[in-house]
Amino acid sequence: AGLATGSPATLGSSYSGGQMTTTETAPSRPLDTGGAPGPRVVIDHVQVSTFGLDANVEVRLLADQETASGYATGPAVDGYVLRLCAVAAAAAVDQLLRGGEQEPDRGRCFVEHAAVVPFGNCEVATVVVLLVCDGWVEQLAGSALVAGDPRQAVVRATLAAVNRRLEALLA
Repeated sequence: AGLATGSPATLGSSYSGGQMTTTETAPSRPLDTGGAPGPRVVIDHVQVSTFGLDANVEVRLLADQETASGYATGPAVDGYVLRLCAVAAAAAVDQLLRGGEQEPDRGRCFVEHAAVVPFGNCEVATVVVLLVCDGWVEQLAGSALVAGDPRQAVVRATLAAVNRRLEALLA
C-alpha cells in the first residue's frame, strides 16, 4: 500500500484511493499574452498515404497567415496510423513554435499517447503530449469526438491538448 504505480513522478499522497502525480500537483505554467492572445491554430489539411507496409502522414496547420506542415512515417497498421497522425500534428506545432533565425525556439511538442477509445455510445480520440518550453515541461491531454474519420479526430485532439498554451506562445 502507498507504493508508486508506474510513474517515477508519483507522490506519496493520495486522493479517492488513487495516486497524485507531480503533474497534477504542480501549478500550470502562466503564459502572459499581454491581454492579446495569439492566433487560433486551425487544421488546413490531413493526408494519409499508404504504400504497401508503410504509411506517410502530412498535417498542415494555419495560424493567422502562417502555414506549418508536419510529417510522420511508420507502419501502415490502423492503430499506429492514428499515432502517426498525432506525431505529424505535433511536428506541425513544432514548426509554428520554431523561432526565426535570430530567435530561439519557443517550444517543442512530443506525443506520449494517442488512441481512439469507446465512450458510451460514441468514440473519442485522446492524445497526451509533452509541451517543452523555456526550461519547463508540461503534460497535456486533449480529446475530440470521432465524427467520421478517426485520423482527423486524432489531429483535433492533439490541437485540443495544446490550444491554450499555443495561443499564448504564438502571441
